[in-house]
Amino acid sequence: MKNTLFPIAVLAVAIASAGCTNKEIEQPDQAQVTDNNLAPTADAGPDRTVSEGASVTLSGSGSDMDGSIASYNWSQVSGPSVTLTAGDAGTTTFTAPAVESSSQLVFELRVNDDGGAASPADAVTVTVLPTYDKFFGTAIEHPDDYNQLTTYFNQITPGNAAKWGSVESERDMPVWTDLDTAHTFAESNNLHFKFHTLFWGQQQPGWIEGLTAEEQRAEIDEWLTDVAARYPNLDMIDVVNEPLHAPPAYKEALGGDGDTGWDWLITAFELAREHFPESKLILNDYNILNLEDATEDYLALVDLLNSRDLIDGVGVQAHFLEQSLGVDVAANLDTLASAGLPIYVSELDINFADDARHANKLRELFTVFWEHPAVAGVTHWGYRQGYMWRSEAWLLASDGTERAGLQWLNCYLAENQDCDVLVPEYVPGGWSGSDELLTLEAELYDEGRGVQAAGNIVAQTDLGDWIRFQSVEFNEAWDSFSVNYAKGAGEAGSISIRLGSLDAADALNVQLPATNGWSDFQTITADWSPVSGTQDVYVRFNDVAGVGNIDWLRFGVAGAEPVNNLVSNGDFEQGADGWGAGWAGGALSTSTDYAKSGNRSLLASGFGSGAYATYDLTTLLEPGTNYPVSAWALHTGAGAAQITLVTKLACEGQSDQYIWLNNQGEAPAQTWVQLSGLLEIAADCQINEALLYFENTPGGTDVYIDAVEVIAPGGEEPASNNLITDGGFEGTALSSSWSAWWTGGTSLAISDEQAQAGSQSLKISDRVENSMPSYDLTSKVEAGATYDVSLFVQHSGPEAAPISLTQKLVCEGADDAYVGVASAESMAANTWTEMTGTLEVPGDCTVNELRLYFEGIPAAVETLYIDEFSVTPQ
Repeated sequence: MKNTLFPIAVLAVAIASAGCTNKEIEQPDQAQVTDNNLAPTADAGPDRTVSEGASVTLSGSGSDMDGSIASYNWSQVSGPSVTLTAGDAGTTTFTAPAVESSSQLVFELRVNDDGGAASPADAVTVTVLPTYDKFFGTAIEHPDDYNQLTTYFNQITPGNAAKWGSVESERDMPVWTDLDTAHTFAESNNLHFKFHTLFWGQQQPGWIEGLTAEEQRAEIDEWLTDVAARYPNLDMIDVVNEPLHAPPAYKEALGGDGDTGWDWLITAFELAREHFPESKLILNDYNILNLEDATEDYLALVDLLNSRDLIDGVGVQAHFLEQSLGVDVAANLDTLASAGLPIYVSELDINFADDARHANKLRELFTVFWEHPAVAGVTHWGYRQGYMWRSEAWLLASDGTERAGLQWLNCYLAENQDCDVLVPEYVPGGWSGSDELLTLEAELYDEGRGVQAAGNIVAQTDLGDWIRFQSVEFNEAWDSFSVNYAKGAGEAGSISIRLGSLDAADALNVQLPATNGWSDFQTITADWSPVSGTQDVYVRFNDVAGVGNIDWLRFGVAGAEPVNNLVSNGDFEQGADGWGAGWAGGALSTSTDYAKSGNRSLLASGFGSGAYATYDLTTLLEPGTNYPVSAWALHTGAGAAQITLVTKLACEGQSDQYIWLNNQGEAPAQTWVQLSGLLEIAADCQINEALLYFENTPGGTDVYIDAVEVIAPGGEEPASNNLITDGGFEGTALSSSWSAWWTGGTSLAISDEQAQAGSQSLKISDRVENSMPSYDLTSKVEAGATYDVSLFVQHSGPEAAPISLTQKLVCEGADDAYVGVASAESMAANTWTEMTGTLEVPGDCTVNELRLYFEGIPAAVETLYIDEFSVTPQ
């Protein structure tokens, strides 16, 4: 049906005010208006997005400085005509019309006061969307994922098989096997299929980096032509993945930033429209629904493409929403819905080990997604235990039983009644410590608003934001509070500690002045008035934007020092993140079947001969230091079995060492045994790799692991999770990881001439041709991990100059890959400029070399300063 826009007749609703007034007026009459009567103000309420056929109630309000509101007058001024029905004070109701595509209805509200004065009109826009036939799908990562897929899902997204780097890792030798399997399965079972993805700055072919822009463009055209020829009827395509976080290194071949700042993105969608004219073209990115500012930034990209009729859907990844409030996610969906396009929730997972907590959060967020009129489909990123990107987000257990969250999903999607009885009551596990102290890791907060859990810290902490820790057990002997934080330049903010309620009075307020930068963590300690019992602890951020990046908060006895376990989750109560399955294969998950302490342990199952359950200690250990190591293990074999705790230690210039810390040659079945030893690091060892793992257990035996500890001497914890040693350059010597790469000769030194924060920065001078300042991250990164990169740069000019930060990645058996991480096409001289980006290490990459280096700097630039350089895991 064709909709035309035309003015609609006014519906006037006059309602007497219930408020008191000193004017003795029975009816608002123009003759009674006095010269000094102030006009009232109308508020038509927030914009709305609804589905066709929905009953819509507009709720307006009015205010009057010198009287009260006597009547409300609603009118429709544009959009398909509807009939307004008056309701109670300030409300009117209508039925959303049937539409073929997104349509906007605009209504105005005017109010009159009891003196007869009328307000200016205030408008509200109601976007009406057609009813979508929603799908619920999953991502395919393993061949066994197909076995029960159609039981639960009606849509498929290949997790890796459709990425250019997976298909054509060798130039002109594409491998379509896994993608063909997924596509054929979808067609054979009448499932929706989404191609993921044509362009992504991460999993692209390594060989494309070394080509000229012209050659890259030819390869891009060939890639699109090949995909279109092989799969001519694709329904949905993620055209560009993560443009805000990982633009492709070959973006110049697509037009670069250009006049719009996003010409390369526009070109990518133009090419996709040319090759796939009948497909739904989708943009996809992450960390969009967490924060209002991120949603607005993403909407600007959507609008840029939508104004050119290049985009058909908005993709939003739904990782890392565990601590977000459903109401905030819904508000951000409303913002995106204003574009009038269907929204595809592309990568949902809820990473909670506790089944009840998982089910409750899944219900909260999935209900928001499924019932939002703009959402056309939801894709869960995998579903089987042990084969998920995030270890505790599974829906179907390894033994084939359905998790409580999946049982609720089945019931809800079938539109059955009383589905909520399938969701167990969640009782917070709470937070408890020793008699001396309790540490609250900031990123593990239970609930919060306006902040972001980024790696091992909480960031984006602005005025009015807050986080909550539920059921904290206090000890009346605790008389001290500490917070470990980092803050760049700017005015000091503060945190308030409030007990029981966000609205409670401050139990403590702590000022957080600037440290030496956003990656320089320091500890502030304050007196704490002792309390006892169990309390919810709220941490509110006050005074400024950017209060600080928070690592941990601690209550305890003054002077007490914590035991510093370098294994961040050795109790497995929060999951198995950080642990790898090892080279023996198999799967890792947490389990409540056995536990040495607490409620959970790590289950290693399905492995063959070799190492299993691995933990990387490379960046955590120091030369010349000894570390006591302890772990408990239990196996379920038929009889006694061997379990060995091992460390692999690789020192620069030395042969790799494989050290048996402890060997239990005859560990009895179903019995916890302790494995302990001392890990000794020689003073002359420059650590390239340090790996803790288990081995020698017969393949196929299930092994449960718990209470893993690698204890660092002293009470100090690592200052930050920044992989750049002294990224604030406040020390006296430059890290050995820095070098004037390729030809050498360029001078790199710590200098107090300039500083973005603190008092020093890295000065790069006496630049030699083909000498590229470089930082070696080879021994510090992990396969399958993604890292946020941030730094501040200043150059001496004389004019604005281009500066690029590039990643060189060498994976075992693969071509060298050069990926752009961050760039500034025209950086002003003598001004600090922030550069940000993302680097990702593929999960199948054995890293032989990874370094960040600067390039593209004109010869006329004599001096470069670097400060606040951080590379932090997401």
